[in-house]
Amino acid sequence: MIFLSTYRNKRRWIAAAGMTIWLMSAYVWMLDEIPGTVCVSDGQPLNITEGLPVTSQIRSTDGIAVSAGMMTGGRYEVECKLFGLIPVKEVTVHIVEETEVIPCGIPFGIYIEMEGILVVELCDLEQNGISVESPAEHILKPGDYITAVNGAQVTAKEDLQRAVAESGGSVLQLTVVRGGEAFQCSVTPICTDSKIFQIGVWVRDDLAGIGTLTYIDGEGTFGALGHGITDTDVEHLISVLDGTVYQAKILSVIRGEQGKPGELVGQIHYNQANRLGQITKNTKNGIFGQIENLPDSLADATSMEIGFKQEIENGPAQILATIDDQPELFDIEIMDVDLNPRESNKGIRFQVTDANLIRKTGGIIQGLSGAPILQNGKVIGAVTHVLVNDPCKGYGIFIETMIEQ
Repeated sequence: MIFLSTYRNKRRWIAAAGMTIWLMSAYVWMLDEIPGTVCVSDGQPLNITEGLPVTSQIRSTDGIAVSAGMMTGGRYEVECKLFGLIPVKEVTVHIVEETEVIPCGIPFGIYIEMEGILVVELCDLEQNGISVESPAEHILKPGDYITAVNGAQVTAKEDLQRAVAESGGSVLQLTVVRGGEAFQCSVTPICTDSKIFQIGVWVRDDLAGIGTLTYIDGEGTFGALGHGITDTDVEHLISVLDGTVYQAKILSVIRGEQGKPGELVGQIHYNQANRLGQITKNTKNGIFGQIENLPDSLADATSMEIGFKQEIENGPAQILATIDDQPELFDIEIMDVDLNPRESNKGIRFQVTDANLIRKTGGIIQGLSGAPILQNGKVIGAVTHVLVNDPCKGYGIFIETMIEQ
């Protein structure tokens, strides 16, 4: 009898432990399945817990409980509970006006003047036939922006070169911005074997390239790329003083292969006739600005409603991209939707299924960042990343995340 009682107790203990582990697993799983914030068009139903053993109660921002049909504007909090008992998550719901944008999918040229002189690298110098440490070592770092020398603003690398060359070896007072914080420092140039004064830094003051325009809204605001513009050497967002976008033409395609990303090769004419508009923001979720001249290829384009992240389904979708002369639709398969992505521009995981696109490009290649993703007649996101080891697989950002910027 004692043995039987002990056996029964052990079974109860194992069952209780198993139930606890199941509940904990379910809790963690639902934390990922339920979004932290959602947007819903005014008058549209809210459905964020379908298929989950979760009940929800909606409260206005002043704490008053309301029903889903009463949400007509503003912001609400939704309390989600497992089996109606265990609090799982609070979801912030933003009621927004129905939004339409023109999906673009066309290449465009980018030219950016930086807000200061970007320090790319420190380098040793030659003096009297001996390699000596950079005078800026332990003072400047890659990623710093030099904005002034001896109190005089510098906006081009030639300004810095001239100030160093004319210093005669005197101490220079630099104004530097690092991580958004400005500070002062001193650097003493040395005369090198080339008979000029130097401080041993490689610098950059502008950046140019090609990307894909994602959308234009009713007010002429554009969004593009789905990720920020970073300097490849220092790998951080470029601080923009002035930026311009231009029409661009695709000349050729370098196909992507496993371990070797492909690329769209284009031509940009940096002149007033090809100017499209101005860049106003460079963020981790894309670049944004104002369109002044509608591109020729979008003259007959029509607007589409945007789809919010909770509306996106695993399954067929399309990307709008330009490989030849005009934007075309190419088939993809959405493999996963992460409603709470750790990286904001990796909420959509997809695979290219279009044989024509695979034949031409091998999949997703450099220059396609920003290509709009469409599903069920709505714009739902934009292409942002490709898997280097499989160019047919990539990631996208939710369109609402871009528009929120």
